[in-house]
Amino acid sequence: MDENEVKDLLNRYRSGTATDDDKALLESWYLNFQESGLEELGMDERLRAVNAAWQHLDGGNTHVRKIGSWPRIAAAAAILVFLSIVTYFLVNRNSTAGIGTAQLAHTKFDIAPGSNRATLTLASGKVVNLSNSQSGVIINAARLVYNDGSKIDTSAKNNSSNANEKVMLSTPRGGTYQLLMPDGTKVWLNAASSITFPSTFAGLTQRNVELTGEAYFEVAKNKAVPFRVSSAGQVVEVLGTHFDINAYADEPVAKTTLLQGSILLNKTLLKPGEQARLTSGGVIVAAANVDETIGWKNNYIVFEDEKIESVMRKIARWYNVEVIYEGEKPADDFGGRVSRGAYVSQILTKLELTNKVHFRVAGRRIIVTK
Repeated sequence: MDENEVKDLLNRYRSGTATDDDKALLESWYLNFQESGLEELGMDERLRAVNAAWQHLDGGNTHVRKIGSWPRIAAAAAILVFLSIVTYFLVNRNSTAGIGTAQLAHTKFDIAPGSNRATLTLASGKVVNLSNSQSGVIINAARLVYNDGSKIDTSAKNNSSNANEKVMLSTPRGGTYQLLMPDGTKVWLNAASSITFPSTFAGLTQRNVELTGEAYFEVAKNKAVPFRVSSAGQVVEVLGTHFDINAYADEPVAKTTLLQGSILLNKTLLKPGEQARLTSGGVIVAAANVDETIGWKNNYIVFEDEKIESVMRKIARWYNVEVIYEGEKPADDFGGRVSRGAYVSQILTKLELTNKVHFRVAGRRIIVTK
């Protein structure tokens, strides 16, 4: 890709006509480039740098609308992406090979993202470490296989059809896994989570499962046998629908978000696009930000006007790190979207570009300062 093509791509982004593929490419470039010293720049300097870069790309022949006149949110988003990419081209005008594909040299931090990791606890008590090379598991009373059809070696007589026998799928911090349950229900399990369910639903009048942490469900329809999820003091009842439950013990409230169909949460009816929060005062229903809610399922970490504590809880679970705060905590809200495939250094660097928060890393400990 030459400089003119890059200019066209950035113009599409600036004018709001960029496609999803354009945005994905811009994000990929940002995550694979770090410019030393950017964290030292103030906001005015960053705005001037972006405007200067645009003036350069326009060749000084056209009027450049200054980024400082944009709405605040658009400007903030543009700074993070444009400054890194444009700086790269200004510095490396004659050497653009490999952009977006070259491996980042993690000089400050080197903590890899999470991956497909989970354990399966059978009714017999046997714990099976599931393959990291697989992304999901299919479970019913007669067989245990990965989602590509390959067999799971349990070396135990666990294939009973007794509906009272429970199976538990668990992910550690830094792990995720998919599950196809005996009734055909699909489950995506987020990091540091577990789901417990019967080895078969045959003969049951209810499909009862228990959840800790977070999971996204696509429930198989069966009007005769309702599906119920118990978690963090709440019960979600469905017949067939798509929804997400976030019920981590370290989150201030449990959140249930409905994408399709309808559900009852502690007898409160939710409609598609709504999110219920379980508080000490009861259930509060409001419009949901679906992109933020299921970003993790789509392999993104999404921050939507969140305090740093909320941001760091997501990072801690996915990267299996300990977070420590020193001094006064930043009071600002943070927003953005990053790939869950990024190294932790790339995410922290992106957050530091706001000039509202700074980090130090010692082993698997992240120290947060204002």
